[in-house]
Amino acid sequence: MKKLIIPILLIIILAGCSTEGDIKIINRTDHCLYFTIKGNDYTLEGSETSDPNMTISVDTGKRFLLYGEDYVEIDLHLEGETFMMQDAINGIPIEEYFTETTLQVRPNETLKIYCDPTHAGVKLINNFAADVIDLAYYTDDSNIPISIIEQPIVVGDSAWSRLTATAQDDSISYSFIIEFANGFIDSTNFMNIDDLIVDEQLRIELD
Repeated sequence: MKKLIIPILLIIILAGCSTEGDIKIINRTDHCLYFTIKGNDYTLEGSETSDPNMTISVDTGKRFLLYGEDYVEIDLHLEGETFMMQDAINGIPIEEYFTETTLQVRPNETLKIYCDPTHAGVKLINNFAADVIDLAYYTDDSNIPISIIEQPIVVGDSAWSRLTATAQDDSISYSFIIEFANGFIDSTNFMNIDDLIVDEQLRIELD
């Protein structure tokens, strides 16, 4: 029986063992994050009353006793209602935003991604009797409306959009226009919304 021990060990070493690495998303905004990893979509609630996080394990391939791949590359789509990833130089953000990136995930390690707010936002919740076919805004600097939805917001549904937040040296006033499928246009009830700061979301609830 003892003669079988060495061959069995050799087979285990040569075959290697499957390994996993973890991606941990930590939401430090007050609103939802949305991300996609390996074709799977996830939603992570905001941190208004807690510190929510979510850990996703990914296959990093087989690792042998003395060698194996140092990491695998995983595509990530990540954005939030008041958050976008942004480039930085020497650790200082430069306000160049993006939603797609590639991660290097190492076996038996956890890659932590901290998501701090970068924008303000608006969210429309449609509990009205008609679909919303357009939601647009203009600012005190421009009276040209900018549409922020790509498809109608049907009754019972909602939609959100990030907005540039007011900065200490750049105050922004937003006015919103809501157009309904029945032809009605509301251009007066949500005017001159001042000083939406980072991580602040204007909620428009239609009843």
